[in-house]
Amino acid sequence: MEKTNTIQQTQRGTLNQKETVLFSFDKSLREQVRVSETIYLDKPYIDFRIFARKADGEYIPTKKGITISKDLTKFLKESFNKIN
Repeated sequence: MEKTNTIQQTQRGTLNQKETVLFSFDKSLREQVRVSETIYLDKPYIDFRIFARKADGEYIPTKKGITISKDLTKFLKESFNKIN
C-alpha cells in the first residue's frame, strides 16, 4: 500500500470551506484513506475520510469517515501513542 504526504488545497461550496489534504494512503485497490484539514465557517476541523475509486480512476468521497474539531486532535494523538 502506498503512502503519500500530499498537500492539496481545494475550495468547496460557498460556505467558506477550504480543505488541505495532509496525508493519504491506499486502503485497498479501490479505496483510499485521506486525512484533511478543513476550515469551515472559519473553524478548523480534521477529516478522516474513505475515498472510493471510480472506473475512470478518479477518487470520490464516501460517507465513511469522521470529522472532529482540531482542538480534539490532542486526544487522538494520546490514543495512537498507546497503540503498540
